[in-house]
Amino acid sequence: MNIAFNTHAYVKRLVAAGVPEAQAEVQAEALSEIDLANLATKDDLRQGLQSVREDLRSLEEGMNTKLESELRKQMLWFFTAQVALFGAMIALLKLL
Repeated sequence: MNIAFNTHAYVKRLVAAGVPEAQAEVQAEALSEIDLANLATKDDLRQGLQSVREDLRSLEEGMNTKLESELRKQMLWFFTAQVALFGAMIALLKLL
């Protein structure tokens, strides 16, 4: 897909601004040949951003799940250690 614009008016505008006519014509020709198929549009950028947001949400959910799992493991270890300590204290008290 090529850009549709008035190359003659573009050349006139560049020449009026002090650009040599030959250079202005080359610029106009080059601009008219730009292939927009490989350029990102606003919609492309929005879709990419939405995809990144979804990936971040998914990552956040995964991390929260892992953190909750680790917290449960730590709490289980802590309470198991407390029960073991309490049992050991009871055993020591019975020996005395």
